[in-house]
Amino acid sequence: MRRQVRVGLVACSLLALPLGLVPLVFRLLPAGDTGQGAVWLLLGVAPYPVLVATGAWYVRRAERNEGDVSGR
Repeated sequence: MRRQVRVGLVACSLLALPLGLVPLVFRLLPAGDTGQGAVWLLLGVAPYPVLVATGAWYVRRAERNEGDVSGR
């Protein structure tokens, strides 16, 4: 149970850190058309690889923890 909680907290941290920095990145972007395009890329494209990779890592770890407990 403790391992599963630890894995969940690590996954939340891995998601919160890069996604929490998005407002700071918005602040650093230049104003104008180039900044507007970067905003759309940052909001529409950038989070998804992070979400998918963290989700896949979490599922593998959760299945490994379950296998250790159930003896599979």
